[in-house]
Amino acid sequence: MQLAQYIDHSYLRPDCTESVIDQLMAEATQYGFKAICIPPMYLQYASEKSGSDRSFLLCTVAGFPIGYDHVEAKLASLRKSADLGADEVDVVINLSTIKTGHWADTKTELTALHSAAKEQDITLKCIIEAQLLTEDEIMRMCEISNELRLSYVKTSTGFFGDPVREDTVRLLRRHLEPDIRIKASGGINHYNDAMKMIRAGADRLGCSKSVKIVKETMHE
Repeated sequence: MQLAQYIDHSYLRPDCTESVIDQLMAEATQYGFKAICIPPMYLQYASEKSGSDRSFLLCTVAGFPIGYDHVEAKLASLRKSADLGADEVDVVINLSTIKTGHWADTKTELTALHSAAKEQDITLKCIIEAQLLTEDEIMRMCEISNELRLSYVKTSTGFFGDPVREDTVRLLRRHLEPDIRIKASGGINHYNDAMKMIRAGADRLGCSKSVKIVKETMHE
């Protein structure tokens, strides 16, 4: 197993600069990471500098990290990111609609985002911030995801609450259709953390300590 191919090498902090993007691209090329996940404002820079023959995908975010934005704003962000070269967009859903039981609104938002991603020929990853949800709410999100045949469900932004847990990934894997993939994110800082998530059912990992993680494989 090539661990690096599970990893979205990420830097989404507000102090991101072009030099950080340069470093991410160089490390993704060197270590073979699946993607780099970067702020939307750097997509054009990364796309132009890395060229069409790059070895990694370009991933960005929308509605990040709170998810409160109007769905129209998320749709505009998704489409703009696609125009600028994004292969994948990780979108934070509106957790308030879930916590208040407005499931129809949640489904409407996800339906619009899923349709737009298909139109733009990019991969949508739906961020549910699982550590802030109850088990029943997570299972309800799985039902909606299955009905819409989403491409990915992502556990969290990594900005709020506790690190992602194995049992959360297992719960998602049990209740999502087999062809819906899982991205685990939040507090995955070591090789052992990464392997636990993969064994629990994760198909992709969001990591900011990616280089450290793959270097630890040399000692395993």
